[in-house]
Amino acid sequence: MANDNQQEALPSGDVAALPLGRSMRRRGAWLIVAMIAYFVFLTGVIYTERQTMLGLVGKLQSLHADEARLVALNSAVSRTVLVVNENYFAIDVGESAKVLVLEVEAVLPGLKRLRASGYDILDDNLVEMERLQKELVTGPSRSSSADLRGALHRLVIDLDAVTSDVSRRKSETVNRYEEVSNRVSLEWIVFGLIAVGFLGGLATLFFNRLAKDINAVQNRAREILKGYRGAPLVVDRDDELGSLIASINRMQDDLRQREDEVEISRQEHFHKEKMASIGSLAASVAHEINNPLSAIVGIAQAIDGECGSANCALHNVECHPRMILDQAQRVMHITRQISEFSVPQSQEAELLDLNGLLRSTANFVRFDRRFRLLEVDLVLDPNLPAVLAVADHLVQVAMNLLINAADALEGRTDPRPLIRVVTGTRDGWIYFEVMDNGSGIRPELLDRIFEERFTTKGPGRGSGLGLGLCRALVRKLDGDITITSVAGAGTTATVLLPEPLLGDNAMLEGAREA
Repeated sequence: MANDNQQEALPSGDVAALPLGRSMRRRGAWLIVAMIAYFVFLTGVIYTERQTMLGLVGKLQSLHADEARLVALNSAVSRTVLVVNENYFAIDVGESAKVLVLEVEAVLPGLKRLRASGYDILDDNLVEMERLQKELVTGPSRSSSADLRGALHRLVIDLDAVTSDVSRRKSETVNRYEEVSNRVSLEWIVFGLIAVGFLGGLATLFFNRLAKDINAVQNRAREILKGYRGAPLVVDRDDELGSLIASINRMQDDLRQREDEVEISRQEHFHKEKMASIGSLAASVAHEINNPLSAIVGIAQAIDGECGSANCALHNVECHPRMILDQAQRVMHITRQISEFSVPQSQEAELLDLNGLLRSTANFVRFDRRFRLLEVDLVLDPNLPAVLAVADHLVQVAMNLLINAADALEGRTDPRPLIRVVTGTRDGWIYFEVMDNGSGIRPELLDRIFEERFTTKGPGRGSGLGLGLCRALVRKLDGDITITSVAGAGTTATVLLPEPLLGDNAMLEGAREA
């Protein structure tokens, strides 16, 4: 009954693929498999040791070949030393140089073959012998003969060192071969004695692990029903139970994704309702305010025109009608901004002016009390291409990031609190950054900022959903969002958006021309 209940909780495709009872019925088969695996392992160990011994034999053969090369090279060097000594005081330097060149040519092939075997100590000798050979051919002199004699003596010393090294390596290889041979004999005996104990331990381990994994799956299923959405179970099995664990993890991920989608939808709906309410209120307030403001503007214009006339009784007296006019027009501009910003946006992706959208959003949030003591600096790229996005989504992202920055600057006076919004292009992406000089985020918390329900704000001030919602909205646009921060210095949120295709840009240009 327990197995049937677990299967009913899985997707139908996984239920057919995961007959849990079948793995239980194959317990005996696992024991046979374990026995076979044991003997395969034993065969593998012996095979490995045999390969090691064959490798040592090959190494000995290589060292014997190096010894043969050393003998031949030592003979050639000895003969060359005698010839150099005989021709060192020769009267005809040119003729003696020809003889020496022939002797050096007899030494070089053996020296190169020995160097190719990996004896780096002969590098300098080889270079020097080749150089002296060229000197003897192009410009023979008695000093060249003296240099050759010295080079040969150094070569003899280095060859003695190589000979000693070859002898040492042969001795070590022989000792190693004996050790491996003795170990192979011991392994045969030891593996035979522990066979029974090994199989018993394997069976115990198998069933203990099986019981542990089944308990883990049962406990995790209960936790998921109670709302657990943390780290998934580790899948370290490749059998039916491992597939069941993977399905439990997928079920948990699907539930988390569905809940995230519901939460995002709820947040989007809430944002739309909030903006609609703000728009309705803003339109009503703007209408009520603009009527008296229009009268005030008209009166101020009339007063300003009258004051400019010489017939005015207060001509040349400062009565400030222009100030009344400027401030009234400023209020009308503010109400118009609020009304325009609160107009419901299309929920379809369209080409947008990112600079204009960020400028409107920044102007709108300035009315929030958290921005009264802040400076919002807009550094917008005038050549920024249009972005293909849903305007309402970008507004949500920008508002969240600006409000987070304002919360991080709360209570900060030195240096003066500043939020900077920057736009630009980078490596085929259009980006905008929201930077603040607030308290920053501690490094140990930076990796968790996108986690669901995680917030660095105080109790009652943040739900922990804002940045997760921002990332979800940006990724819907095939973009991404990253957060960098230095504790005590500030935080930078970077939103990357893909540049539109050439066809989208052409459509934008056509719309502008129209």
